[in-house]
Amino acid sequence: MTTHPPGSEAPRPASTLVDRASGKDAPPYVPYWHPGPTLPTGCASILKWSAATDVNAPFNRSVVALRPRAKDQAPELRANSRARAGEGRVMSCAQFWGTGQNWPQGVSDHRYYAFSHWQYLDVLVFWAGVADAGLICPPNGHVTDAAHRNGVKVYGSVFFPPTGDGGNKAWVEDFVRTKTVNGTVTYPVTDKLIEAARYFGFDGWFINYETPTDAVTEAGLRAALAYARAKSTVEFTWYEGGRRELTGAGDRRNDFYLQDGSKRVCDSVFIDYGWDNAAITRSIATAKKITRDPLDVYYGLELVRDVPENPALARLVCPVGASHRGSLALYAAHTVSNQPKEPKDAWLGHFYRAEADFWTGPCHNPSDTGWPGIAAHIGERTTITSLPFVTHFNAGHGTAYHHAGAKVSQGGAGWANLSLQDILPTYRWITCCTGNSRLAASLAFDDAWEGGSCLRLTGALAPRYEACVRLYQTQLALATDTQLTVRAQTPSDAKFSFCALIALGGEPTDLVPVKLSTTDTSGWKTYTADLSAYSGKNLVQLGLKLHLDRSAPTDLAYDIKVGQMALHNGTFTAPPPPTGLTIDHATATGSDRKALRLRWTPPAETGAIRHYALHRGTGTAAHLGATPNTVYYLDRLDKGSDTTTTLTVTSVGLDGTHSTTGATTTLTW
Repeated sequence: MTTHPPGSEAPRPASTLVDRASGKDAPPYVPYWHPGPTLPTGCASILKWSAATDVNAPFNRSVVALRPRAKDQAPELRANSRARAGEGRVMSCAQFWGTGQNWPQGVSDHRYYAFSHWQYLDVLVFWAGVADAGLICPPNGHVTDAAHRNGVKVYGSVFFPPTGDGGNKAWVEDFVRTKTVNGTVTYPVTDKLIEAARYFGFDGWFINYETPTDAVTEAGLRAALAYARAKSTVEFTWYEGGRRELTGAGDRRNDFYLQDGSKRVCDSVFIDYGWDNAAITRSIATAKKITRDPLDVYYGLELVRDVPENPALARLVCPVGASHRGSLALYAAHTVSNQPKEPKDAWLGHFYRAEADFWTGPCHNPSDTGWPGIAAHIGERTTITSLPFVTHFNAGHGTAYHHAGAKVSQGGAGWANLSLQDILPTYRWITCCTGNSRLAASLAFDDAWEGGSCLRLTGALAPRYEACVRLYQTQLALATDTQLTVRAQTPSDAKFSFCALIALGGEPTDLVPVKLSTTDTSGWKTYTADLSAYSGKNLVQLGLKLHLDRSAPTDLAYDIKVGQMALHNGTFTAPPPPTGLTIDHATATGSDRKALRLRWTPPAETGAIRHYALHRGTGTAAHLGATPNTVYYLDRLDKGSDTTTTLTVTSVGLDGTHSTTGATTTLTW
C-alpha cells in the first residue's frame, strides 16, 4: 500500500524536508527516520535518535493517557440494532499530513483532517513514510491526545516500499540487524521503536512490508518483532502486500507473523484486498490452529477509490445476527472526506457531510438500519466513566477561537489542534419529534462557548409538542451533589422550556426529562439541574429535550446553540497556575515577526487542568495557542507597534475556567 494514495496530500519532496541540522531555528516537526545505517542523502537513522538530545522531541509528545472504555454496557445502548460491541474491531489507516514538515501541535488552518468518530474505532494507524525521506514515522502528539481521550490506540508507521517506489532490501536488513550485549542477542532498531513509542506516548507500530527480500531476512523480521513484543507492551500489526488470507502453508504463508510457535510476533495482521468469504473461513481455521483470536485478523477495505463491493464485504466480516468473524481495516480512511482546500467557506460543510456519510450513513443517523456502513456493524463505545464530564462540543479546529462565549482569536485560515478536541456526541445524530415539531442537530463553527465549535439545534416546535436529541452514552455513578450545567443560546419565548434527558442503568432506553433552570434572559444562558434525586444510580445516556407549551399561539422556529454540558459533583474552581514561562528560543522569520519555543513549569497538582493557554498581554483576550503539554511552539508572533511584548500562559480547567493568575515573560523586539 502506497503511503500517499491518489487524492490525498502527498508528502513533500526530499529537497523541502526540514533540515535536522538547523536545530532550534527550525520548527519542531514530527521526526521520521530510516533504520540505518544504509541511508539516502539527507536522511537520519533511528539508531542515532535519543529523546535526551533531540531538541524537538518534547513538542511531539502525547500527554493524554489511553482512557479505558465502559464495559458491560446494555445492548440497548447501541444506536443500530444490527451492530455488535466487544467483537470485531476497526482499524483506520489515515494520513493527517505528509511525512515531512508535519507540525507537532496543530496547524494554523481549520482545513485539517479533524477525525471525530472515535466511538467506532479501536486502532488508528498514523499513515506516513517516503523512501527518500523516512520509513519510520511516529504520530503527531496532538492526534494521539484526541485518540487516547476516546479510548483509541495509536500506531506509528514503518514502511518498506515496493522496489518501484524506491524500496531497498538493505533497509530491511538494517532493521533486522542484531547486536550481542553481555551474551544476549538484541535488535537495536526494534529497541528504538519501543523507546520512541514510550517517550512520545503512543501504543504501537504498523509494519507495512512491501520490499522483496529473501527467506533469511524475513525470518529475521519475525525474530525482531517477536523480540520486541516479548520485552514490552508496545504492539505491532503486520501487513504484507498480496496476502489475501491468513495461511500456514505454501509460499504465501503469513500465520507466523502473527504467532510463530510459542512466540507472539504481532498483535494483529492486515489482510490485503481481494479476500472473499472462503478466505475468511480459511483464515479463521488458521487462527484457531495457532491459538490466536480470529478477531486479530483485520480484513482490508480500500477507500482510496469507490469500491461498490465494500459494504457487502464488510457484512461478510460482520454478519447480521451472528458473531463477527474478524475485524475491519480501513485503508486511507481520510480519503472519504478528501477535497480541494478551496473554497474555504464550503470546506467545513463538505468535511462533516462526507465523514457522516461514511461512518453513520447518508441519513446522518446511526440508528438507520438500512445503511451497511460502520455504525451498522460496530456498536458505539464510550470513555465517559467518571465525573466530572465536560464537553464544549469543540471539534478541535475552527475559523476562530472562543473563551467564555467571546472570540479571543480570529482571522487567517483558522486553527486545528486535536489536543483540544472534546469528546463529541456518541450518537450523531439521533433525534425524535412529536406532532409537527422538527429538529436537526449539527456542529456549528460560527460561534462557541469554548474552542472553535458548538452544538447547533435547528427546527420548529409545535404547541404542546417536543423535540429530543440523544447525545452521549455514559457510565457515570451519580452522587448526592451531582448537577448538570448547560450553557446555551435559547429562545426567549416564555412558552419554551429546555430539559435534559437522562437514562439510568436499570432502564437504559427510558429517557427521563429533567428540567433545566436559568435566571439569564439573553446571550449565553447558564442552565442548571439538580440530579441528587438519582444519587446511587448509574447514568447511561444524556440528551436534550425542547418543548413548547400548549398555550403558545403558533409554532416556534428556533436556532439553538449549546456551548457546554457539564456533569459534576459540587462546583468548579479555578485551577492552579503554571510558573516559570520561558522563551527557550526565538527565531526571526521576517523583519517584524518571530517564532518562539516556549516552556513553563506546571503546578504541583494538575488533576484539575485540561490544558494550558497562551495569550498576548496579561489577560486572556488575545489567544495565541493552547496545549496540554508544558512546551509550545508559536510559529508566528507579529511585532505590530510593540517594542516589547508580554506573553502569559494560564492553566485551563475542565470547565474552561482559567487560573486567576498566569506565568508571564517579555519578548524585547
